[in-house]
Amino acid sequence: MDQMTTIPAKRQQNIMDYLAAKRSITIKEAAVLCGVSEATARRDLDDMAATGLLERTHGGAVLERERGTSLEKVHGEKMKVMIPEKTKIATEAAKMVRDGYSIFLDSGTTTLLLAKQLQAFQNLTVVTHNLDIAYRIKLDATSNLVVTGGTRRDGYSVLVGPIAEETTRKLSVDIAFLGADAINPKDGVFNSNFVEIGIKRSIIACGESRVLLSDHTKFNRKALTKVCDIEEFDTIITDTGVSDDVKEILEKKVSRLILV
Repeated sequence: MDQMTTIPAKRQQNIMDYLAAKRSITIKEAAVLCGVSEATARRDLDDMAATGLLERTHGGAVLERERGTSLEKVHGEKMKVMIPEKTKIATEAAKMVRDGYSIFLDSGTTTLLLAKQLQAFQNLTVVTHNLDIAYRIKLDATSNLVVTGGTRRDGYSVLVGPIAEETTRKLSVDIAFLGADAINPKDGVFNSNFVEIGIKRSIIACGESRVLLSDHTKFNRKALTKVCDIEEFDTIITDTGVSDDVKEILEKKVSRLILV
């Protein structure tokens, strides 16, 4: 039996860490890295490609968006990736919420998972520009949901543009929870398109406390356009798959780093 056949999640984490540093991997490299046969490594790469973690190539794989930082996963693909890690992050984020708080939920899978945990709180004011969150969220009868308005971005269930930005700029919330397409610990937080940059910056500005929610696969990467510096966040919540090098940098740049 292959040494690590019984723990595919650990193998996938090792492969993603390798890709974060090297950007590409061959089947042979994956087999050696994980201590398995090439047949098992090939199946692992196929499974990871099916869930959108990477892109299969002849003889190996590359990270998604390897062909250019402007490429962006469609909404349905984003909803399928790293769900166990995102669920843990969302659960930890919910611990920061208190009865009576006002919070802003950015667009993203992790913020949607957080939204699903808010029914336990009373007297919340939840603001979002995400239509999935607005449609699916269930709140206590004492709580309120506010949707920013704006122009719907087709395929992504998100409201953007001047109306969304102007509404958000007028707000002041206790906590703003945001996601990111890519995070470079030294250079900042990035997004895969220009369309959502304005609303994301407005969300950051309206939060008394600003919390970044991201699984470890988003780190050591860049996307098309920069949203902000890491230092603009008070707290970052990520999973334990983040590398020691990334952890060391983040601990110097934010007041609180939480690993789950």
